[in-house]
Amino acid sequence: MRKKNLEQKLQKVESFEEPEAELEQYRTPPSIASILLWSAYLQGDIENRKIYDLGCGTGILAIGARLLGASKVIAIDGDSKAIEQARGNSEKLSVDVDFRVEDINEVKGKGDTVVQNPPFGSQKKGNDRPFIERALGIASVVYSMHLTQTDDFIQNFVREQGAKVDEKVPVSLELPRSMPWHEKKRETINVTIYRLVKRDEL
Repeated sequence: MRKKNLEQKLQKVESFEEPEAELEQYRTPPSIASILLWSAYLQGDIENRKIYDLGCGTGILAIGARLLGASKVIAIDGDSKAIEQARGNSEKLSVDVDFRVEDINEVKGKGDTVVQNPPFGSQKKGNDRPFIERALGIASVVYSMHLTQTDDFIQNFVREQGAKVDEKVPVSLELPRSMPWHEKKRETINVTIYRLVKRDEL
């Protein structure tokens, strides 16, 4: 499968029916999801690997990982409605993903790679920290998206977890109006896709 084909397939993944602001439920655009997943695929971090997707939302990263040949994908979100939608999306694309409703602080298990688009901490500062901690506890390689303006924090926090930023890919994330108080039809924010690696794997 080519990157373009992956993005086309991910276009079929439906977004949140009733997004919750507190949970920062925004759609991960197929174009951005395909960049993250293709980067991981080229590094050998997807195919024949056990993948975790933390805060999976409606399942776009989990489904994409399976399409790229992951041997097993476990996708976790604390919102049962999101998981229900994710299951529907995976059935639509005929891929097998193990979806689970769990709080991020309760997640256990081990995998080869974590892919995630966690909350940016816009509604509640520090919401992204548990995702980074758990991701690095699960796998030695993590692909995670964060606001570019928080780069210094991400670098320092990752270092405190015994890991390092191995690669950064800047992208522009276009968010459509999805909350009642949003004034613009679309807003573009600068986001960075990070490849994080545990130091004992370097």
